[in-house]
Amino acid sequence: MPRRCWLPALVCTMLGLSWQLLTIHFNYGGNSTALFCTGSGYPPPPALAWERIYVFPHSTGYDGQFYHYVAHDPLYRNGIGRAVDDAALRYRRILIPGMAWLLAFGRQQWIDCTYFACNLAFLFLGARWLARLLERFGWNIWFSVLYLIVPATLVSLDRMTVDLALTSLVLGFAFYTTTGSRRKMYVVLVLAALCRDTGFYLTLASVVPLLFRRRFRESAIMASAVVPAVGWNVLVSLRLPHGAVSASQWMPFGGWIAPWLHPAVYPFSTAINTTVRAFDYVQLTGLLLAFVLGVWRWREARSSPIRTACLLWAATGFLLPPLFQQDCYSSARVFTPLLLLEFLESLGERSRLPRLPLAMVAPRIWLQLTPQVLGVVRGLFL
Repeated sequence: MPRRCWLPALVCTMLGLSWQLLTIHFNYGGNSTALFCTGSGYPPPPALAWERIYVFPHSTGYDGQFYHYVAHDPLYRNGIGRAVDDAALRYRRILIPGMAWLLAFGRQQWIDCTYFACNLAFLFLGARWLARLLERFGWNIWFSVLYLIVPATLVSLDRMTVDLALTSLVLGFAFYTTTGSRRKMYVVLVLAALCRDTGFYLTLASVVPLLFRRRFRESAIMASAVVPAVGWNVLVSLRLPHGAVSASQWMPFGGWIAPWLHPAVYPFSTAINTTVRAFDYVQLTGLLLAFVLGVWRWREARSSPIRTACLLWAATGFLLPPLFQQDCYSSARVFTPLLLLEFLESLGERSRLPRLPLAMVAPRIWLQLTPQVLGVVRGLFL
């Protein structure tokens, strides 16, 4: 009963908004731009001085600061886009920044609000699609509220990255795969390819099973979903500057050896340092388990779009460069789609092993947010 799924999705969204309002008020002095996580290593452009952007000292910030600039200058015309670290990479992920700009009708003073609204809208959609999927598997739809605490959701609410949008679209992909709704699936594929590079995986995952069934006309139609994103990517590649990317960074397993041999050092006591490192190792193990499970059933990819998507994300995981392991957020948010797809598949099977990676990866994200939670608790009760 689809109408019942709106309520848990709405509750999930309101909880996400409430958390943002609380942390902005108690941890950042009411400055909402803190959610973009702008670091002093990348000073805000002079054209946005009027926003009084919250800047974290002695920090390089996070990805959200660059998508913030893209939203203010989506066509790379007013100079704000020059503050983006790798314009050719960031501008390809135009969905959220572009939607924010369009909803604000290009008015600079409205763009931050519409950016936050777009992020929350995808939280609502993701929770609703998850509720519909849980209903199909015979689970209580109110478990969809827990979508709020999966890695991609928490990171995107905290640092305004585009991963929540893509993860929600992946849930839409999983839902429409079960319903056979081609038109709605097509819209999801178009949006996913515009959202992030890995969004192309969904189109490929839809096309591969059709090709094996020799349904060439349908596969061509579904493949055309990437045309808007391809056209935009070509335009970006021709007009915008590129960052320096070394091919050696993508050496197989290169990104997984360094964290084990050279674990992160945190500015805490020995006991706390040891505890945080333990969570790091659990997270790394959970991700590796997810990749193994994604590759293990590769033969099913020819008949299942979801298995094809899992295989693509898992194969990418083995090629991660060390850059993705510099903080606990990076790989966890990028591979949340894989973690959720494997979790959902396990609901219809007897094996509970595919549920384990998500349970191993998420706690490290929760731990990272502990200082903010304590700040809110102190503000409310002390």
